[in-house]
Amino acid sequence: MTYDATRKAAGPDPSSAVITGLTTLGWYAVPDLVRPRWGRALAKVGVAAAGVGVGLLATAEGRAAREGLRALTAPEESAAPGAAEQPTGQPAEQHGDENGTPAPDDEPASQVDPRLAGAAVVGVLGVMTVVAVAGEKWAYRRGEKWRAKGLALPHTRVGLIVGALAAGATLLEPPRAVATGDDGRG
Repeated sequence: MTYDATRKAAGPDPSSAVITGLTTLGWYAVPDLVRPRWGRALAKVGVAAAGVGVGLLATAEGRAAREGLRALTAPEESAAPGAAEQPTGQPAEQHGDENGTPAPDDEPASQVDPRLAGAAVVGVLGVMTVVAVAGEKWAYRRGEKWRAKGLALPHTRVGLIVGALAAGATLLEPPRAVATGDDGRG
């Protein structure tokens, strides 16, 4: 991303941290509120959908996502015939010499084998899935141990801990560029 005079660095969005923390709390509190397994699954879908919906409405990331979607669905204005030509009817300037040999700027720095890239993506997704499932199992077992000890709302307690960690992690996000405007938002 390039920065120019109309952009400035912005810190993390506090509303994003609050929404992340509350959504995580809701996710982990579901077993205290809903008993049947199918009901918990349905409730968690609702919690996740509500978190995403509120995030799209109330955070800077959500506004950027909505603007990006609008840009994708807007009709192309520059797709007019002959857009690649210059006004004189000459083709756009090409880099390279008179024999058509590309200039060093035009050559890719390195080529990555698509199979290797695909394998890396599948591997990373696999590891992330294993870690996420292990974390979910740990959180549920922790709540059940607390329930067996007689603690009230044990899964909600787990949700408070994990939700606080999730909100804190959201606040650790690196600065991003935001457009400055006259609306006072940044």
